[in-house]
Amino acid sequence: MEVYISINGVLRNLIQKFEYHYENNFLESDIEVEEDVEPFDYRVTIPIRNDNLMNYFAFQSKEELSNFLFVDYPLEIFGHAGISYMSVMSDLNTLIYENPNINFTVVGLDEFGKAKSSTLFFLSKYSYLGNNIKFITSNNILKEWKKCDLWVTDNKEIIDRCPKNKRVVKFVTEYNDFFTHKYEIKNLSECLKSWENSTSSMWTKLLKNVVPFTQKKNNEKTMMLESKNSK
Repeated sequence: MEVYISINGVLRNLIQKFEYHYENNFLESDIEVEEDVEPFDYRVTIPIRNDNLMNYFAFQSKEELSNFLFVDYPLEIFGHAGISYMSVMSDLNTLIYENPNINFTVVGLDEFGKAKSSTLFFLSKYSYLGNNIKFITSNNILKEWKKCDLWVTDNKEIIDRCPKNKRVVKFVTEYNDFFTHKYEIKNLSECLKSWENSTSSMWTKLLKNVVPFTQKKNNEKTMMLESKNSK
């Protein structure tokens, strides 16, 4: 069984570090502008979502964004970004150790230039113990879906492109609350620790502890009503 786990969102809070360096570089520093050139209005639009950073961080062009990410600040952003939650790498290493029959791969999406080596630094810094690391582009998402059985990700494009015979779990972050999915988790420990590699029981075992979104909402409403009635 092949399981993909996205690095951004699930393991790494990339946007938080991106925002820090954007503000420090464009909003808090004096940018020299030629006299005959109209100054560009660098700004941050909130709430920030993870669908397209250019929708929330103003850049003069895609080239300027790419240069900022992959030339000027790759190590600072990709290498020194914080983790998604305190025990995420411990939870991931536990999943890998306790499920030797499952092939886990952590996946970096659209990382170019020095971003790849910076991501390897990030993974080593937080003691990633797995064997498999893969870098892909958005153009190859469907191709990668042919190779894996389940994908844990915060990315809507990956979720939307999930084939009917595969499964995807949405990892909930503050940056992707603009859409919902049937299966959602907030940390990797919510996944079942012992997964069987049998065709008949694979999906049932795998998603046993991942509560469907609609059921989760109904449970929350029931708890609120019970709390009010007890008062």
